Parts: sequence; C-alpha cells; structure tokens
Amino acid sequence: MNLSFLPEKIKHKQKINLRGLGFDFALAYIAEGVLVSKNSGAKFLKENLLFLNTASEILETKKDSSVYMLYFSSHYFKDLHHIQQNFCLCYNPQEIFNSETLQNKSLSLKKDNRKLIEKVFSLIYQQGESEDVASSTFIFHQVMSLFAIIENILKELNLPISESREMDKEIESYIQQNIYFPEKLQIKNIADQFQISANYFGAFFKKKYQKSYKLYIDDIRIQRIEERLASSQYTMKQIVDELGFNDESHLTNFYKKKRHTTPSAYKKSKKYLVNDQAE
Repeated sequence: MNLSFLPEKIKHKQKINLRGLGFDFALAYIAEGVLVSKNSGAKFLKENLLFLNTASEILETKKDSSVYMLYFSSHYFKDLHHIQQNFCLCYNPQEIFNSETLQNKSLSLKKDNRKLIEKVFSLIYQQGESEDVASSTFIFHQVMSLFAIIENILKELNLPISESREMDKEIESYIQQNIYFPEKLQIKNIADQFQISANYFGAFFKKKYQKSYKLYIDDIRIQRIEERLASSQYTMKQIVDELGFNDESHLTNFYKKKRHTTPSAYKKSKKYLVNDQAE
C-alpha cells in the first residue's frame, strides 16, 4: 500500500496492525466500545484518543465498538510541510507519535475537548467523501488543528513530550557542516532540509538548547573566528572568506557586537598570552 493518509471507521472484530497496513502512525478516537491489545490484554476505553506507531501492539475492536482512525505515513507530513508554516505548534506530529509518554497510551478527554475532537474528525470524514484525502489542503488543516488541540490537552495534563535524539544530532551535524555557508543556515532553508515548519523548528530549537537558533549560530561563528585569530596561519581576509562575511568591516562589527572588543585586540591578547607562557 502506497498511501500517505487514510481516514477509516472500524467496527467490531477488526484488527489494527500498522505494519500490516503500511502506515507509520495512527490516531484513534474511540467513539463507542473498547480497543484491546492482542498481546498484553490492555484495554482502551470509550472517548479516549490513542496514539500508535509501528512499534505499537496489534489492537482489536470488541463487540459494538466504533473507532475513528486516521492513518499516516511519515511522508504525509513531509509532502505537505509547506502548509504547516502557518501552524505555531510546539511539536511535530511525528514527535508526538514517537513519544514514550504517549506510545501505546490513551488520553482521556474532558467533555469540551471531546466535542472539539469529534467535530474535527467529522469534518475530515465529510470532506474525504468529495476529494482526495492525501492531497487535500482542507483536510491537512483539520489534521493540524487536531494536533493543536492535542498540544493544549498535553499542557493541561502537564505531560512532557520527549524530543527525538536522532533529529537533534542530524540538525547539529548539518549546522557544523554548513557553518561556512550562511544561506544554507537560514531558518527557511534548514526547515526545508528537515521537512518541518519554520515555526516548529524555532520552538523546537529554543526548547532544546535554551537559546534562539540565531544565537546558537552566532556562538559557533564567534568560536570559529577566535580559533583562527589565535592561530598565526590565518589572515583576516581568509577568515572573512571562510565564514561568509561580506568584508573585514562586516566581521569586525559582528565580533565587536558580541565580544565588545575588536578581532585585532583579541588576536593581540592571545599573542601576549603565548609569549608570557613561553617565558
């Protein structure tokens, strides 16, 4: 199966097996009845939201059950990620599905939240009857609205979402490799590279590193400048060219703003320190 998104209503005596269906994630809303794990026997009850990924157990509906399913492949969020620019979400939906906090667990919904969830599911199903669900901009907006509601619920319950270590390392590696190419490090371009929204990237970065993305990049550039200033192997022009500054004046102004001194003063201080150590 090569689908990126599929809404489906399942009833009693049906199994949910993401690996078998070819999807990476699924969001289940239990309207009636119960879902039961085939492995552990765990039960997920009426009016609960359930978050599934390919590591999740096989589930089965019991008699008189009615479950609304939204199946996703990872490509669904990547293919339409440009639309996601307008959503100020703290977490990418894939982070939520992969979180240990929620995997194979359900959220019990308060009445107000339940009504909102049911309304959005209803809109998705209704629109799915008249257009292609995988490419529908309207449906994608409804899906993202669901995750905005879910984030609010998580905040109300004070439930943490653990970030993806894999993404952390990939982003850090990308930044280190491209620190000499300022254009590649623009938020729009790096968000495109990792196929996430610019809004999400900014929030993710600040939460992870306790500083803004711009400040993080500036700190790396300052570190590289000072490493080269401390060495006798680099001229100012070479440093300017390597780190993508327009000219020496541009580099000097950037450095003075961050360190409240000039590159030449820093270079002299390192030279005197080396001479004193030699004596």
